[in-house]
Amino acid sequence: MAIGGSNVDLKDIFEKERFPKSNWQYISLIVYFPFGLVLAILRFFIGLHACLVALLLSHTPFIRSVVLRMLCLVLGINVEQDNKQERDKSTRVIVSNCVTRFDYIAFHLTTDCLAHTKWDGIFPVSLAPGLQDFTQEGANNFVENLKSHLANNDRPVLLQPEETTSGKQCLLKFSTTPAEISDRVQPCAVIVERPLWANTATTVLGSSSSTDLFWFLFSPYTVFKLRYLNVMHRESEETNEAFTERMRSVIASALSVKTSSYTATDKAEYEKRYLDELNRPVLVTSPYATPVRQPSPELMRMSLQVQEVLPYVPRDVIIRDLSRTRSVDLTISNILEGVVSYTPLNLQQQASASQQPQQSRTQQTTTTSASSPVRPTEVVFSKSSQDRMISFKERKAKMIEEARRRYIEKKGLKGLD
Repeated sequence: MAIGGSNVDLKDIFEKERFPKSNWQYISLIVYFPFGLVLAILRFFIGLHACLVALLLSHTPFIRSVVLRMLCLVLGINVEQDNKQERDKSTRVIVSNCVTRFDYIAFHLTTDCLAHTKWDGIFPVSLAPGLQDFTQEGANNFVENLKSHLANNDRPVLLQPEETTSGKQCLLKFSTTPAEISDRVQPCAVIVERPLWANTATTVLGSSSSTDLFWFLFSPYTVFKLRYLNVMHRESEETNEAFTERMRSVIASALSVKTSSYTATDKAEYEKRYLDELNRPVLVTSPYATPVRQPSPELMRMSLQVQEVLPYVPRDVIIRDLSRTRSVDLTISNILEGVVSYTPLNLQQQASASQQPQQSRTQQTTTTSASSPVRPTEVVFSKSSQDRMISFKERKAKMIEEARRRYIEKKGLKGLD
């Protein structure tokens, strides 16, 4: 049955590790690696030739179908349709979740449908069977181009309205494109599996198309399981947003996953920040290393600005994140969104931390920091560990809300309050 809205943090939704965590799987993958590397190279060149032949044979559907089946065999693609009889060929719009960048291959092999792609490569998009750029005449005409195709062509269209790959635990918010082009769609739930002894994630956060393609060709085989669901019709006076959300709920229910309020844009922003954090140099210390230098005056100045908004966050945590981001706003966002983990300072530690900058800074800095003092209320600790945990969570939630209010006031973002 459908699972309700997800409260999972954005950072926990997407896969970040390509390789399996199980020891025996990892060892078997290492043993298989030389064979997989050779297989990936052979598959690349054979697949390229198969695509060229399929392009040349576009006017001979039967021979072209045979060539594409050969391509399917070469790439190790196995398509399983759990309920093939449910596929309604009169329904021209197929809507599915997005597991990999290559889901369209499984759909194209079984339904001869077309999938939209934004193409910036040196080769024409027609070289890849099953792909078509519906924005060639301008991105603003995307929906109109899709409608024109459905009106003048018998080939169905595959839409994956998440506009990016799904998360591990939930589906991202769908765009309204399917509802805008048709009042009748057929949803389909997609699951992708690989052998346990050579299992690699189909995609990870921050990976490129070429990297995903390599591991796709590297894998012994990839199984696409397609489960077609009942055809959906727009109800009377149903909006595009409501119709689209109904599609998403049906697919999420079939997959036994949650629905999320995050969008493809949210994922792109987090992915950018994640890659930036990943590529920042990390300072590693050891007992034999020379003493670490004191933070630069610039870092100290920025850390004081962060502490004005987040006085309960330890300064070493702030400086560590600032050394990576070099941005006060980004560090504040990281802390508020839970990207940076820390233990909040207690009342005495806050007082001690606030005295140190006052002794070392100029009178101007002293006046600025004193203009927004933090006076948390006294806390009475319960003897019960459960009550103490509840109290801690309540205090932390109040701290975060207070920090958010201070940040909005500091930046003049009244519309966000």
